[in-house]
Amino acid sequence: MDWDRDRDRDYAHAKIKSLITNPFRIFSHNYSYLILFLILFSFLLQLLIPGYTQHLMLIPGLVIARPWTLVTHIFLHSVQRPDHVLINMLVLFFFAPVLERRVGSAKFLLIFFLSGIFGGIGYCIMTPSYPALGASGAICGVLGALAMLMPRMRVYFIIFPMEMWMMVILFALYDVFMIGAHDWVAHTAHLSGLLFGLIAGWMELQKELS
Repeated sequence: MDWDRDRDRDYAHAKIKSLITNPFRIFSHNYSYLILFLILFSFLLQLLIPGYTQHLMLIPGLVIARPWTLVTHIFLHSVQRPDHVLINMLVLFFFAPVLERRVGSAKFLLIFFLSGIFGGIGYCIMTPSYPALGASGAICGVLGALAMLMPRMRVYFIIFPMEMWMMVILFALYDVFMIGAHDWVAHTAHLSGLLFGLIAGWMELQKELS
């Protein structure tokens, strides 16, 4: 028993020492946390660097000339509304690691970024009048994939317990209802990202069942 305690203590000390000497080690095979860190770092750059947001945000009329913004807009959030980045980061923190553990890091990154890109394309087609920024489309893709792969997972919507598929349906209905509301929320990006996530989750499920 003493030997086991010594071994566990030595292992814990080694992990702590490793994190101190290489703090970015925590991101190894935890790309969901790395994305969260990069988004928060990007938000800091938005606050500090003039023109940073404007250069990287998604502007539908300029998307052909600036295709990189289909990716870079994912890492931007409204500096006038801190709740924008806070809510997205909370959802990302709780759900993205679950999907990454379920499908692996490589597939998680593919679902996250393609959902964000698909969300951006959908937004450009259906809501071409205003610029867009935020990780919501990519995060909705994560939720959609989880709804397919883990539909019975128990979650809390505010304080109400429900299953994953129920929450996704509620989000989708809300976004459909709010299209055209001029509330400065990219509902069409949410729905487009969610659609891609549902398709990606369904395809992954078919691979597992075959």
